[in-house]
Amino acid sequence: MKHNRHVFWFMTLVALFVLLNTARRVDAQERQTFTKEQQEQARKGAAQAPAPAALGCRGPITQVLDLGDENLKFTPAVFGTNPGGGEGGQFDKTPVLTTRVSLAQGTCLDAHLSAIVGSKQSYGVSRMTLFQITLTRLAPVGAPRHMVGHFERPFGSTSPAVALEAERDVDMYASNFFQRVGSGNHEVPPGTYRVDVWWAGGPDPGGAIAAAFILKLYFR
Repeated sequence: MKHNRHVFWFMTLVALFVLLNTARRVDAQERQTFTKEQQEQARKGAAQAPAPAALGCRGPITQVLDLGDENLKFTPAVFGTNPGGGEGGQFDKTPVLTTRVSLAQGTCLDAHLSAIVGSKQSYGVSRMTLFQITLTRLAPVGAPRHMVGHFERPFGSTSPAVALEAERDVDMYASNFFQRVGSGNHEVPPGTYRVDVWWAGGPDPGGAIAAAFILKLYFR
């Protein structure tokens, strides 16, 4: 009888442990990139005021710079756990791609990023893979600053990002960014900059796995 009671309590503890872990996984998977507050603000803003003037650049392309890494890479970094990289500190501390550019007053830099991203279902990583492209001024030294094209506050954070959730085995991620050089809003001053591509998994644990990273920069 005593043995049966021990078995009963042991099975109860195991069931409770499984239930709690399942709840944590479900809660992580149900976290939304756009928070309820942001959704409500967007709805109110769309109803109360016209959309602001779109940001943009115009001019002939003067130079193209390509940078790539075809290797399969893994990062343990999880967005929301402060791994330390990029603007806001929510990405791997080591950028997956990096290069240096000189930007003159009145010009514009365009960026196109692509990669083959692995899924949670096939590789046991986080549900989403998040990316960020930043410009960091080298003289005087500045902080990483994201280019135009990111969502400013994913999951309510202060670390701008773009993201993809691969559905089964892998999916192809691709997105575009740009940055004007000047003194206005959303512009950076002329100078020499380091361009970094940061990445992480999220919002649940697991990290991210991807390959064939390509960064294409257009100077205008």
